[in-house]
Amino acid sequence: AASLVRLLPDFHFPTLAIGSLSLLILLVAPKAPLIRRVPAPLLALLAATIAQVLGGFEGVRTIGNAFGGIPQGLPMPRLPEASFDQISELLAPAVTIAMLGAIESLLSAVVADGMAGTRHNSNQELIGQGIANIAAPIFGGFAATGAIARTATNIRNGGRSPIAGVVHALVLVLVILFLAPLAADVPLASLAAVLFVVAWKMSEVKRFRKLLLRAPRGDVVVLLMTFGLTVFVDLVVAVNFGVILATLQFLRRMATSVEIRHEDRAEIREEYGNDGAHELPDGVLVYSVQGPFFFGAAESFERALSDSASDPSLVIVRLRWVPFIDATGIDSLESIVHNFKKRGVEVAFSGANDQVLRQLTRSGLIDEIGQGRNFATFELALRYAQSRDESESASKRGKTSSRRLRTSASGDTKG
Repeated sequence: AASLVRLLPDFHFPTLAIGSLSLLILLVAPKAPLIRRVPAPLLALLAATIAQVLGGFEGVRTIGNAFGGIPQGLPMPRLPEASFDQISELLAPAVTIAMLGAIESLLSAVVADGMAGTRHNSNQELIGQGIANIAAPIFGGFAATGAIARTATNIRNGGRSPIAGVVHALVLVLVILFLAPLAADVPLASLAAVLFVVAWKMSEVKRFRKLLLRAPRGDVVVLLMTFGLTVFVDLVVAVNFGVILATLQFLRRMATSVEIRHEDRAEIREEYGNDGAHELPDGVLVYSVQGPFFFGAAESFERALSDSASDPSLVIVRLRWVPFIDATGIDSLESIVHNFKKRGVEVAFSGANDQVLRQLTRSGLIDEIGQGRNFATFELALRYAQSRDESESASKRGKTSSRRLRTSASGDTKG
C-alpha cells in the first residue's frame, strides 16, 4: 500500500487507461443485457489486447515483453532441483499455501453443494488436491486449488459432474497449443484489473462488516489482526499468526467449556421420577461432567467437592456427556481418584462412551477403581449404591444385635 502511494506521481498514462478500460468493462458487462452471458474477464482481455495492438503504446507491459510469452507446447516432466537450504527456507510458505489451498477448496465444495444440491467428500477433495499439487511441479506447474469463482461459473452454465472439469482442462490445453502466440499481446494492466475485481468479490465486504458487528469479540480480534498483517506485512505471516491465535482461543474455550455439576436428590428425582427406585442413598455424591474433559476439570471437581460438609462414602462420576477425553483430562481424573481413595472414598464411573472408556481402560484407571465400579448407565451405578447402602445397613444392624446379645448375656450371668 505504501509503495503504491509513493509511485502514484510516476504513473504511465497508457497503462492506466488500459487498466481503467478493463475495469470498466468488468463492472458494466455483467449488467448489460446483450453481453451478459459472455464472461466479463474475456471481454476485458479482448478489448485491452485489441487496444494495445491497434495503438501500439510504448511502455505498456504485456505477457510477451514481460515474460517472453506463453510457451507453445506441453512441458516435459522433470524433477525440480532443490538443496536442503532451499527446502528449509520454503517449508513454512509451503505449509501456509497447503492450508490456504485446503480451506479454499473446501469452501468451493460447500458453495458447489449449495448451488447444485450435492454433497462433497472432504477427504476425497483434499487427497485429490494433494496428489495434483505433488504432480504439478514435475511438469513446471505450481500449487493450485479449487476456485469459488470458476466453480460457480461452471455450475451456472450447467456443469454438474467431474466431466466439466475435464473439458475445462482440455480447452486450456488447446489454448496453449494453438492460441499461445495471441496471448503475447495481453496487457498486464488488464490482468491486474481482472485480479482486482476477483479479489474484491472474494473479500465479501458485506460479510466482513457483518462479522465485525455480530461475531464474538475474540473472533473479531483474530479477524482484524489477520487482516492487518495481510495488508501491511505479509500473507504468510498473517495466516500463520491467525492460525496460532485462533488455536489458542479454541483451547481457551474448550478448557472453560467443561462443567462439573453436583446433582442432588431433587435433580435425580426430576430426571427419573419419584418412584423410590432411583432414590439416592445417604453418603453418596453424584457429579456429572459435561463437555470435553480437559485439565480445567480437576479444579472444577475440587471446587465442587468443597461444597460438601463431610467426605462421602461413594462418589459417582457421570461421564455420559463427555464426548472425548485427552491425556491431561485422564491425569486430572487419576489425581481426583487418588485423592478420594486416600480419604477412604470409593469412586464409580457411569455412562462413558466407547472412546472415553477405551482411554480410561488403556490408562489403567478402570482397574484402579475396580471393574465392578464402572457402569454402562447411571441407573446401574445407582443400584450399586443402593445395594451397597443396604449391605452396610444390614451389617450395622447385625453388629448392633450382637452387642445387645452380649450385653443381655452379661446381665444374666451377673444375675
